[in-house]
Amino acid sequence: MKKFDRDLIQKNYENARSVYKSFGVDTDVVLKAAADVKISLHCWQGDDVTGFEKVTAATQNVVTGNFPGRARNGDELRADIDKVLSMSPVSHKVNLHSIYAECAPGVTRGRDSYTAEDFSKWIDWTKKSGYGLDYNMSFFAHEMMDNGMSLASPDKKTRDFWIRAGKSAREISNEMGKATGQVCIHNIWIPDGLKDNPADRASFRSYLSDSLAQIFEKPFDRKNTVDVLEGKLFGIGTECFVVGSHEYYMLYAQKFGKGICLDTGHYHPTETVIDKLGVVTQFIPDVLLHISRGIRWDSDHAVIFDDNLTGVMCEIKRLGLYGKIHIGLDYFDASINRVGAWTVGLRAAGKAVVLSLLEPTELLFKAEQDGDYTARLALADEFKTLPFAAVWDKLCMDKNAPVGAEWLDELKIYWDSVQSKR
Repeated sequence: MKKFDRDLIQKNYENARSVYKSFGVDTDVVLKAAADVKISLHCWQGDDVTGFEKVTAATQNVVTGNFPGRARNGDELRADIDKVLSMSPVSHKVNLHSIYAECAPGVTRGRDSYTAEDFSKWIDWTKKSGYGLDYNMSFFAHEMMDNGMSLASPDKKTRDFWIRAGKSAREISNEMGKATGQVCIHNIWIPDGLKDNPADRASFRSYLSDSLAQIFEKPFDRKNTVDVLEGKLFGIGTECFVVGSHEYYMLYAQKFGKGICLDTGHYHPTETVIDKLGVVTQFIPDVLLHISRGIRWDSDHAVIFDDNLTGVMCEIKRLGLYGKIHIGLDYFDASINRVGAWTVGLRAAGKAVVLSLLEPTELLFKAEQDGDYTARLALADEFKTLPFAAVWDKLCMDKNAPVGAEWLDELKIYWDSVQSKR
């Protein structure tokens, strides 16, 4: 791929700056703001949610494809993540699941007894790089799952195991936050539910409420870690009933002062997170946005630069939520190069951030306040063709990230020299 002419990039940027200035937007300010937006990269795209435990792959019936070059251990996975993040011009965190623990030689611990020591390699790596860390307990693919149930299982022994696991996850999150100096978002998602209609929904949710109460008993400094709860409409094998539904967690979070995770793939295909953001953030201070791309269901396709993504980011900008809301990616695709899938999604999210920050939002607000809905519609459509790409290219150049499709050349070099040799 031919390298972009840096002088041309600068010239295009100067032209774009003039265009945006005519709409009241300072692109130099936008460049600084966009570079500071943190996007948390999900580690599980790099190895098909396999992890380093000796258990069955967590999503063996969901992750599609068998592209060669999968990361097989922590060092390979971290190297792949480093490569991906080097091709993005925004700021970053890394989201870990507990199945990526790396116990010291001779040490054997289960999920209910992991400590921050088991993630010391991850912590040391992120401290050197400046990345932050987020964390999830892996409530799946384990012998202590009871017919797909964890915290909501009718079996007390099962619940007690996962309660201990949840408590350890909060301890680990707290230590990660202290070590990195950046708040670690501790997210709870459980797959608990039923394939067919339950007779007694209340009992399952009562079990879950009791489990959560025990997990959240110990308070932690919010500078180190914040708890959020992630609901879901349905899953494979839980088509009729999910214990941790969106409504359940919304009300639980509001009552007990917890946060909410909104995953863009966890609702009906015609239901949009865009409309939920302005509601949830009025009543719940801590919101984590998981960006995925659902096709007909929660299919976790690689994120691309589409209307749903740009719509979400523009809503974040319009609500003034940058720096307040937490943003992360959540998808997996093994049908193509895994590092490539990561990079497509991360750069798409970065582009959408830039586009949203460049939006002349005040003009839309004014047209609406004046009751001029014709102008509001017309302006929103005209803004789509403003030269935002020139600003994105400038950001990439300034941050030493590849411009345009140049990153495909870097991906090929990385494939030839690293991934293909695995």
